[in-house]
Amino acid sequence: MPLIIVTAAIIVIVLYYKNTNNKELTKNQIRILSALRFISFFLVAFLLLSPFIKNLKKIVQNPIIITAWDNSASMISVPDSSRIKNEIDNTRQQISDELGNSYSIVSYAFGENTRLTSEPNFEDKNSNYSELISTINNNHFNENIGAVVIAGDGIYNQGKNPVNLADEINYPVYTIGLGDTLETTDARIENIRVNRTAFSGNRFPVEVETYFSKLRNIPFRLTVYEDETEVTEKVITPVNDDYFVTQEFVLEAGSPGLKHFSVQIEYAEKERNTDNNKSEFVINVLENKQKILILSDGPHPDIGAIKNTLDLQQTYEVSVFTDEPYPSNLEDFNLIILNQLPSASKSAATIISKAEENRLPLLFIVGNKTFLPQLNALDQGAKITPLAGSEEEVQATINPGYRIFTLSEELTEIARRFPPLLAPFADYETNPEFSTLFYQKIKNIETAKPLIITGNINGRKTGFIFGEGLWRWRLYNYYFEQNQAQFNELISQLVQYLALRENEDNFIINFQPVYAETEEVIFRAEVYNESYEKITTEEIKIKILNEAGEEFDFTFDEQNDNYFLNAGHLPEGDYSFNAEVNIGKETFTETGNFTVVTVNIENTLSKANHQVLYQLAGLSGGKFYHPGQTSQLISDIKNNQELKPSVYFQEMINELLNLRWLFAVVLILLSVEWFLRKYWGIY
Repeated sequence: MPLIIVTAAIIVIVLYYKNTNNKELTKNQIRILSALRFISFFLVAFLLLSPFIKNLKKIVQNPIIITAWDNSASMISVPDSSRIKNEIDNTRQQISDELGNSYSIVSYAFGENTRLTSEPNFEDKNSNYSELISTINNNHFNENIGAVVIAGDGIYNQGKNPVNLADEINYPVYTIGLGDTLETTDARIENIRVNRTAFSGNRFPVEVETYFSKLRNIPFRLTVYEDETEVTEKVITPVNDDYFVTQEFVLEAGSPGLKHFSVQIEYAEKERNTDNNKSEFVINVLENKQKILILSDGPHPDIGAIKNTLDLQQTYEVSVFTDEPYPSNLEDFNLIILNQLPSASKSAATIISKAEENRLPLLFIVGNKTFLPQLNALDQGAKITPLAGSEEEVQATINPGYRIFTLSEELTEIARRFPPLLAPFADYETNPEFSTLFYQKIKNIETAKPLIITGNINGRKTGFIFGEGLWRWRLYNYYFEQNQAQFNELISQLVQYLALRENEDNFIINFQPVYAETEEVIFRAEVYNESYEKITTEEIKIKILNEAGEEFDFTFDEQNDNYFLNAGHLPEGDYSFNAEVNIGKETFTETGNFTVVTVNIENTLSKANHQVLYQLAGLSGGKFYHPGQTSQLISDIKNNQELKPSVYFQEMINELLNLRWLFAVVLILLSVEWFLRKYWGIY
């Protein structure tokens, strides 16, 4: 700053006091021109230093009132649905009119998902309260949320129980209970349990869960149809007014392909909701039984446990060899299980080589006879480096992130208590293509060591069980449950995934045979060159055709070392597809069929669950209201002393260069100086 002043003064002195051309000017004229030049130069030089001004800005944020309206179909599944629509419209308008001036109102509709809107259309097929809470927390993080008003029937069929999310809520939730809480006359199908895959010529079980309300001693026909043809029926007579029963049917799978079935209960007299009397399901019937080959270095009880499980199902044909010579026609099998092979006396190199040539899935069971150096040398995606000692006892702990197939809650629970297996005391390295189903728990300490893994290595499914003693799991299951249902489920799921070979060529399309209308239709693809090396350099195109013959063209996206396509939500119906890819000079094609089925979850249960809303409000510091108490709700919000505007100060930094009026001042000073010099005759 002093340098600028000195420089400005020197310029003024040289220009007006040392310049002999200025002798005609009076002292006052020189002083005026000197002042104008000094000030203008000072301002220009000062602004070139980019000075700035700091100040504090006071910001006042009104409390945000978030309103959330249940957009699920269950809201209008009752006869007086127009009344509920009117109640919601009136409540929305009253809240907006009476709170809009003092608070910032943000409105959401929630069901399958949560979105910003103030006008619900009640078309969502699911109710997800937990996603609503997560969306509010994410979208309004660090904002002044005064209160959340949720209007709904309390029925949730997706996500977590909202009551269990109370710890994530730091604002009061005021709930409005809509819908009818009275138990009415109703006969409904609550759930259908069926394996989505069956095999041609076999029979498959179907379990139908039914519920009857206020229908004691009245017989009802429960009928199963394939398409429009009646297959079988049973008569159910409720013994009380709150009767739940599960009926099991065993149906013929018939010929290969997608098969559509429906289950229907007779309508009851004066039944208000008849949409839940019928439910549909689809199964994918595969062509042949799957052949399983079990090879072992000598007899072992683990082999017996696995074979007994597979023999219970008519979908498998199991062959067991405990000594050489082993079969040479391996291409006839869908899965080869190697129990403790390779061993010190049996290399199994030829078997594994043939499996690789024919892309046969393998399941390795590692035990004390397994010759680990040779197993590592065979390069099957897992390397086991022994440490000091030989074996250690390990229990199973499930990986919640495993997504290849699902396990029941009963199996997940009992697996934690299964007796330990004997696993190599070693370090484990596995290929990234593997997913871990169970980790090893050693002396009650959960580790990152894998116990059971599955994966797809170079187009061939592979699994490892790093321990022996599976027979103990089967005995434990029977001892505590009087059956082996959970053990059988584990082995069946593992074998079914590995044995099901989707394709034998260089082009593989993975998809579900059945999608719900609320699901996105997802395809995944793998492409292999002539050396069976996975590639992603080629373009995959697919045409999807609906029942009307309309075509939808898509192109797969590259995702890591695979291909991925999200075709979005498709309407209910049967679809076929044709996909193709060029590999070198050859074109490979894949075809298939799938179906999209309706979802009637919201129509299954129409009785409102106000208890959930009451608990959620109480735990969060809010209150529960009935539809006619909107005025009381508004009054309580206004009188809540915790709902105050938030005031904070923000430091503002402004550069003087951004002030346009300073440039105007400099321009005026220079212009006036120029004008006076001309006017007084100084050029």
